[in-house]
Amino acid sequence: MSVFVITIVALLAATLALSIGLMVVALKLRNAASRLAELKKSLRDTRRASANFRTATEHANDGLVIQNMDATIVWANPAYCRIMGRDLDDMIGRNPLEFALPSRERPPKSAIRSFRYNPDDPEFRRLELVRNQRKDGTLFWNQISFAFHTNAAGDQICVVVCRDVSEQIEQEERLAEARDKLEHEATHDALTGLANRTALIRFADQALADAAKTGRQVGMLHVDLDRFKEINDTHGHAAGDEVLRHAARQLSGHVRRGDMVARVGGDEFVVVCPDLVALEDLRAVATKLSRALQVSIDWNDRVLVGRGSIGGALSGPGATATDDLLSFSDFALYEAKRGGRGRVEIYDDALARRHSNQTRRAADLTLAVNSNSLTHFFQPKMNLETGRISGFETLVRWQHPEDGMISPAEFLPLAEDLGLMGELDLCSMGGALEFKRFLARIGRTDMSVSFNASTELLTHPDFINRLVWGVESGGLRRDQVVIEVLETTVFGDPGEECSGAAVIRDLRRAGFQVMLDDFGIGHAGLSHLAQLDVTGVKIDQSLVRNMLTDAASSKIVGTIVELCNTLGLTVVAEGVETREVAMRLKRLGCDYIQGYWLSRPLPREDIAAWLDGDMRLTA
Repeated sequence: MSVFVITIVALLAATLALSIGLMVVALKLRNAASRLAELKKSLRDTRRASANFRTATEHANDGLVIQNMDATIVWANPAYCRIMGRDLDDMIGRNPLEFALPSRERPPKSAIRSFRYNPDDPEFRRLELVRNQRKDGTLFWNQISFAFHTNAAGDQICVVVCRDVSEQIEQEERLAEARDKLEHEATHDALTGLANRTALIRFADQALADAAKTGRQVGMLHVDLDRFKEINDTHGHAAGDEVLRHAARQLSGHVRRGDMVARVGGDEFVVVCPDLVALEDLRAVATKLSRALQVSIDWNDRVLVGRGSIGGALSGPGATATDDLLSFSDFALYEAKRGGRGRVEIYDDALARRHSNQTRRAADLTLAVNSNSLTHFFQPKMNLETGRISGFETLVRWQHPEDGMISPAEFLPLAEDLGLMGELDLCSMGGALEFKRFLARIGRTDMSVSFNASTELLTHPDFINRLVWGVESGGLRRDQVVIEVLETTVFGDPGEECSGAAVIRDLRRAGFQVMLDDFGIGHAGLSHLAQLDVTGVKIDQSLVRNMLTDAASSKIVGTIVELCNTLGLTVVAEGVETREVAMRLKRLGCDYIQGYWLSRPLPREDIAAWLDGDMRLTA
């Protein structure tokens, strides 16, 4: 091979080597440029992340703190400084235990110096709610969470997140107070502060449940204040309220520890007595409370005399529920009041038998009213001027299929308790109108008939329509039909009209007569007579019977008759039992009389013969 060729080959080899070298350099430069670009991007990302972190931490509402494991602060964001009320420089290098807790709650300095976080301690894995103190001394609620990390240098750090939750805590406290207030109002009586019926039932239910486990018994006392309505009527509601508060204080101050006193009605209280053994234990508590209620009250320079009737019942066989005790103690209270005021009655075996009979009697009365099986008797009235019978009052009577004739004094209060007075009076109205048709058939068309109307009947939505229909369908005269109403039907509290007053005016406009019954012993004073749209009054028999022996009764009767004559009102005296009383009433100017001197109430089948044959009709 020639020198020339060798030279050419060498040149080509050198050129190739140079090209390869240049290519390698170019690749290295390209890789360096790429790494440089990556580094620049990484730097930009780091700066951006750092800026984002700074923005987030500087504007966060929560306080962020980085601490060493000895709790000394390395870094904190502005929110933490704001929450703590301190500059960052004031906190760097310090343990928050030195300044964040109120001084009386701070641990000793030695404990702070020796403090170390333990990441495995469950205490640092849950939210903590701590009462902290700012630099100016104000207190706040701080909610704290902890998280542990290892930093780039391999050291463990603690990241603490803090939040001022004082406002939320205060809202929760206000809500809790509001709930407590609502709960108290829902379970307590506003006037006396005692428990109400809701709380009473809850307490009694629990007491009975406990008694079932212990073998002890629970007592219940039903208390009713005597003459409370009289105090209200005489001295006003402010006096009545003070009597109720006084009774509440006396009862609460004389019960045993663990007993509950509740106000369950206007002047009714109930005492629950857990952990009793026998009836005598309950009777002892009741007697003590009865004496406590007899303490008089000084009110506005007046002495108000308090007294209460008490009925009690004890749990046991047949009385295992709160409703049983309420029912039995209420019946015992009814018996206590029936026997007089200020008495104590305990539901024993004898009272239980009586209660059972009354419960049966109530069911029988309801059946009798609903089946229209009550009967009617009729008591005559005499016109004192003519000496002739002028009409009859219709009286409802109950002939029990097993017990015979039941006294009105027994079944009328029972009917009132059962809410049957309206239906009972409708029955009486029907009997009166049928009796008026009977009088017409025997030629006594000039005689009137009367019947009693309770508030329940007067406010019955169909009362007047049914009355008018009964009169018109029987061809009767409206002015010969008399409706007798009690004073309480027209007046509730003194001078205040009741709802029945408007119905009475409608009856008068329709042409019926209306008499005010039992006048002289109730709300309506003589001064109210001129305001009442009534035909006349019936003087109560308690005044009439005593008028010959009691000067006050005689004077009251005379005053009523004189005033009614002046006002043009008819006067009927009921309860006339002797000729002497009848003659005295005639001299006073009384118009009509009614009573046993004329006749006891008669069944309809005896009326015709009595009218034809009775010779005592001349006064």
